[in-house]
Amino acid sequence: MIIHHNSLSMTLDAVNEALFNGRSLSKVENKETVRWIAGRQVEVGKQAGLFAPTEDDYQQGVRLFTGERLRTKLAARNILTAEAARALLLFDIGGDILERTNRWLLGQCFASACTVGECAHSTIGLMRYLAVGGLADSEKRANAHIAVLSQHRDGQGRWRRFPFYYTLLALCETDLPAAVEEMRYAAPACERFLRRSPRDELFAPRQRAVVERVLARC
Repeated sequence: MIIHHNSLSMTLDAVNEALFNGRSLSKVENKETVRWIAGRQVEVGKQAGLFAPTEDDYQQGVRLFTGERLRTKLAARNILTAEAARALLLFDIGGDILERTNRWLLGQCFASACTVGECAHSTIGLMRYLAVGGLADSEKRANAHIAVLSQHRDGQGRWRRFPFYYTLLALCETDLPAAVEEMRYAAPACERFLRRSPRDELFAPRQRAVVERVLARC
């Protein structure tokens, strides 16, 4: 099932899983999914362009595709908006819907690679959107975000403040030399992950798949 009517998060998770695994949606699934996601967009007011989480999303909490939990409503709202825009773009939807979202995204602090609190997570969410050409200057912005990421290396193959597996996911989707350099830096931590028993049985298969993709790019 792709559409979870009570949850934008779960709907986007199902979409991302299909895209990650190379599974095409049927024409009916595609049409219905696009309509449902687009229906979550705020069209007027200060939040025009945002894709609104549901009440269940806020009550049950949101986890990133790679399993990391989001602790703040702000990060949930930011990342779900970037993920929704990414999904619609990959479904060949643009026009007014994405123009509104792009204006909203460019007004947020993480558009300039903010690293305060979970805005760091939002920065990575935007990187995934940049990787599919979501903004006119996507490549320039992506390089700038990766440069900020590199400044937060912890010396052990990870990054301070940034969610590890979600960051790896964004990097392996980004076809830029700077992204490859960050993946090479992360390779030792990825290799350590493959040697240990998974801590999160639910998301471990996705984390393993991401780690393997990263190592294949190094």
